Amino acid sequence: MMIGPGYFGGFGMGGGSLMMLVVFLAIGYLLYLAFNQNRGNSQTLPRQSWSSEALELAKGRLARGEITIEEFEEIKTNLL
Repeated sequence: MMIGPGYFGGFGMGGGSLMMLVVFLAIGYLLYLAFNQNRGNSQTLPRQSWSSEALELAKGRLARGEITIEEFEEIKTNLL
């Protein structure tokens, strides 16, 4: 029979507070991984991918008459 402050120097139910700490650390680590993974994907797009997307937008603007052929050629030169 134990009489006194309890396990771990009077921290209530003993390992309960330690388990809560572990749970909070695990949740924090999972959140860190989730946010870090999303940020990494947006920064690692290949240059060719966004370059070709920008070229398609310029082609659409040329087709709608928003830019001239000279402006389109300048955009194309800058992208490639």
